[in-house]
Amino acid sequence: MWATFLTALAIGVACETGAALGRFWVYRRPLYRVLNVVLVFGLVMGGIATLAGRLGLGGVFAAGFSIGLAYEALNLAWLDWWFFPDDRLLVLRGRPACAAGVAVAWGLVPVAIALARGLA
Repeated sequence: MWATFLTALAIGVACETGAALGRFWVYRRPLYRVLNVVLVFGLVMGGIATLAGRLGLGGVFAAGFSIGLAYEALNLAWLDWWFFPDDRLLVLRGRPACAAGVAVAWGLVPVAIALARGLA
């Protein structure tokens, strides 16, 4: 489990570093980025990845996407931990579209973790 958690953290750090460099989304406080990496990438998505043997890669993608979409919606509605500059993310326009686009990426996270750890 620790190896899966550390793999998830490494993927989280890489994703968040790329997002910060590209200014794809901006956190209102640095602590929120750390919490996102540890809690959501590490614990949640890492935990979902451990289910790949039972659910398959499609199942962990669906779980990651669903939780990611709920997390993005929670941020839009209440948390307000991050925002998309000018409500844009690459070709996507508007907060709901940005959130949906990131939810697809969230779905890929447990898949990547499972593949990296040989769990699928």
